[in-house]
Amino acid sequence: MKSEGAPGADRPVLYRWGAWCARHGWRVVAAWVVVLVGAGLLLPKFTDSLTGSSLKVEGSDSARMEALLTDEFDTPVTEDALVVFDSVTLRSDSDAYRQAVTGILAVLQKQDGVVEVENPYTAQDPALYSSDRRTVVAPVGLGGGERDRQDAVPLLQDTLHEATTDGPVQAYLTGSSALNAAVVEQQDKDIAQAESIGLPIALVVLLLAFGTLVAAGLPLVLGMVAVLTTFGALGALSGLVGFDVFVQAVVTMLGLALGIDYCLFAVTRQREELAARDGDVEASAGATMATAGKAVLFSGCTVLISVAGLMVVRAPVFRTMALGVMIAVAVMLLIGLTLLPAVLGLLGTRINRLAVPGLRRSLGRVDTRRSLWTRWTGVVMRRPVLIGGLTSVVLLLAVVPVSQLKLGFDVGASAVSGAPAGKGYELVDEKFVPGAATPLQIVVHTPEGRFGDRELAALQRFSDRLRDHGEVSDVVSLSDALRDQGGQADAATLKAALTADTEGALERLVSPDARTTAMLVMSRSAADSDESVALVDWIRETAAPETIGEVPGLSAYVGGLSGQTVDIAEEVERATPLVLLLVLGLSFVLLLLAFRSVVLPLTAIVMNLLSVGAAFGLLTLVFQEGTGASLFDVTSTGFIQAYLPLLTFVILFGLSMDYEVFLISRMKEEWGRTHDNSRAVTEGVAHTAKVITAAAAIMVVIFAAFMLTKVVEVKQMGFALAVAVLVDATLIRVVLVPALMRLLGRFNWWMPAWLDRSLPRLELTEGTPGDTPAASSQEAADGREPPVSRSEESAVRR
Repeated sequence: MKSEGAPGADRPVLYRWGAWCARHGWRVVAAWVVVLVGAGLLLPKFTDSLTGSSLKVEGSDSARMEALLTDEFDTPVTEDALVVFDSVTLRSDSDAYRQAVTGILAVLQKQDGVVEVENPYTAQDPALYSSDRRTVVAPVGLGGGERDRQDAVPLLQDTLHEATTDGPVQAYLTGSSALNAAVVEQQDKDIAQAESIGLPIALVVLLLAFGTLVAAGLPLVLGMVAVLTTFGALGALSGLVGFDVFVQAVVTMLGLALGIDYCLFAVTRQREELAARDGDVEASAGATMATAGKAVLFSGCTVLISVAGLMVVRAPVFRTMALGVMIAVAVMLLIGLTLLPAVLGLLGTRINRLAVPGLRRSLGRVDTRRSLWTRWTGVVMRRPVLIGGLTSVVLLLAVVPVSQLKLGFDVGASAVSGAPAGKGYELVDEKFVPGAATPLQIVVHTPEGRFGDRELAALQRFSDRLRDHGEVSDVVSLSDALRDQGGQADAATLKAALTADTEGALERLVSPDARTTAMLVMSRSAADSDESVALVDWIRETAAPETIGEVPGLSAYVGGLSGQTVDIAEEVERATPLVLLLVLGLSFVLLLLAFRSVVLPLTAIVMNLLSVGAAFGLLTLVFQEGTGASLFDVTSTGFIQAYLPLLTFVILFGLSMDYEVFLISRMKEEWGRTHDNSRAVTEGVAHTAKVITAAAAIMVVIFAAFMLTKVVEVKQMGFALAVAVLVDATLIRVVLVPALMRLLGRFNWWMPAWLDRSLPRLELTEGTPGDTPAASSQEAADGREPPVSRSEESAVRR
């Protein structure tokens, strides 16, 4: 059927575009089929390239330590790992145990990625044997980059498993790369489980919202298309950028949630337009894109702006995360503005097919006069101070725990306790000093000349100072090695030792030019513990300055997992004010253009900060303090993952702005027609509350499903996102926003005439279903104050 309202030159661009996509639906769908085939081919490249969480911070102490290790040393070893041997029947001092260990290490030595292996029976180091004589550890040097080591670890684990099958001694490889590889594998399983739980429940919510299987299934299908396309795009970039495994979880969560949400809003508006235009498909698709489509565009842009703020953080984990999320949002916007109107055009009135019995009332236009949301909004607006005040108090109480928020880093050993790396880590933690699996690394460097007597004497004092600390169990240093050879820690002994070192025993401790030395410090506590973090601070602030710092030009840099944890926490603290300034400032400008109001962007930002703050407060209460942790099947870590708060903030701010844009844009439509603030607020809530509630329910379900995972940062993010969306869609959007807008009255829409004239016109001012999308009111265009409705005039007098 030809549209009577065929798009002409006087129609908005998005109207004409939506109608064109609906008219040429098969062409658009065919193009997307090609895109999906390409994305499917690139998907394995993305998943295979994922690495474990990296805490590297550019320019930090730990980063300089890594750079010196790479630049100054010839050794191909890039990571010190451990093979943990354990037996329930043999003692480590028996011949059978010794033969088993020696044979297994001989096999391991031949594998790719293994640079060197130290046999504990040859080393004769008591620290390599457990006190019960059932467990032995063998240091192993791994080579290659982070990706290479993680690729090699599963093969090495398989080699150890085959060598110990049916034997009395079991062997497990553990360490940073081994744990990261295990976390990547575990997270793949967790994501599949979360999807299998979240998607069916999301379908049920969509059925309740729409009442028909076709309308309910469309957002779900397009949400999955968004995730697949995003993974394909990230796969194309994986050769240039290394993506953290956490990117996969975040993109899956946001891809499904936002993809479904955006389509949900558009499908809802399309069905209203079809009912109002007697089934005119092209005109309905055009009007949908000019209203809901424009809201989706602005909403997506706010998410992009929020996430882009992470680019100022000097840590790859934040930048790759930001890149992944931005690509996901861009893909969702592309789908929402191309594939969605095309499919809507192809379906036409068939979008209302396969109605669920008892839910046919969901079809057609919304009767706001009989709406429950209309009555609720009336209650709120009659008592805005009381209801709004009580809601604000509840939210502020939820925000209070944020003041106690503490950052840390969990290596993920508990999440992979069933994997070989996790078993080995637990054995080290139980029978040795926990820090042995992930020791502190220290590099001492002088930029000029070789180590002389002064430098080596300072190094000796530094080693002794470290060894005397109660948290340090062992120190491996050049000065100790020189003394063990029967000499002194001086230049003459070093020169002689290097000359006689034909087997390379010192190559891990001193660089060829003898101006850089590496040290290992074993903490008595786990690398992610408060004690190890405090040890790093003590070394940097006290031990190093008072020993190494006494010699001009001599510097010490502390790295390792504990050092990186300190650095990432400090970087988050440094970057947070700048990220907040960028995100809030750019969001204000975008909302100013969207709403043509100075007040609405400010109130939107305050509302979003409240919902985000409440989510962080509850996150701190549950995951850090342990309050109610058993209800969510979580174990309190005593801290929040170091990079999670800032990352979660920008995502939550963008998500919260979604609902604000959809809600206020619908209010603005009514304000443009009537200039009645009370009616605009009531109509806006009545038209959007149901769909916002459905969208929020879907988001909460999907995010909460990720709380069933074992990886701690995924659980924490799933909790924070679910709580924030729940708070935002209930207390904020349908309680606090109507109450505040009722109190502000006509000032909600105030904007200085000179500013209105100077800004480009991108505002979300459209018509109600069935109307031609209209420009902003003549009064606003002329810079005149809008008229005051009788209801507002009465409110002002009261």
